[in-house]
Amino acid sequence: SAILSPSSSLDDDFNASHHHHQNQRWQDDRDHVQQQQQQQQHQQQQRAEQEQTNLLTYILSYLTQLSSSSSIEQTLFTTLNNKPSKIYKFAHLLAALPVVHDGIAGSHFYLGEEPSEYEYGLVNLAAFLSQAMKETIQYDACDENNWDLIENRKYPLSNACGQLGQSYQDYVCPPHESHMACPIDPSMKITATTHATWYGAPPPLYCTPKTEEMPWTGYWDHSHTCNNGWKDPPEFCDVYEGQKSGRFDNSAAVASRGGRTDVEGCCW
Repeated sequence: SAILSPSSSLDDDFNASHHHHQNQRWQDDRDHVQQQQQQQQHQQQQRAEQEQTNLLTYILSYLTQLSSSSSIEQTLFTTLNNKPSKIYKFAHLLAALPVVHDGIAGSHFYLGEEPSEYEYGLVNLAAFLSQAMKETIQYDACDENNWDLIENRKYPLSNACGQLGQSYQDYVCPPHESHMACPIDPSMKITATTHATWYGAPPPLYCTPKTEEMPWTGYWDHSHTCNNGWKDPPEFCDVYEGQKSGRFDNSAAVASRGGRTDVEGCCW
């Protein structure tokens, strides 16, 4: 067998110690580089957040100057009747903008990348308001109206379950949004907040369970004259504020285009 000399053993110990210290220096260098990278990333994130804060502050400052004008509500948030909206207010927009810019469920309202790009944010905001005017502001409504007329005179109350033949409860969320889906609750009772306001317009949509006494829903008769104080018992237009005509008719089941004759679980 081979016999190692004392000098050979010392050399091995020296080499092992040298490699150990060298490896330790390399590890220390890597840790130092990683720390620097993390610090740089943190600083970049802070700068980005600061820029976004400055951007939001600038845009809010610009919009606040507009809100000082008494005409903003009369020109921007007006209905088809040329009246200021009772629901949508410029002050509410200013309050909501920081919330949606910060993000809801991972989605953010885009206002640009840095303060110098504030005009991109204003253009996006203008586009959003244009769409809001088209869909809701001009009607002064935030809930879906009952508008699907059948037989030229009936607005089925079961339109709450879907209009134009749709069945809202059969719609499903895409996979990435499935966690937000809610199960149908047949016991729920809800009445919408807003509705159309034309002469004889249907009242807010609603949902309620079926009962033995009322297993179906009928329709809204928009042509019925409701101010009949001389009748016994007297009749008044008291289904909703500002009503001028119309009444509920639940004497028989009336199906929507989708075939529903009830509003159980239709709390959309």
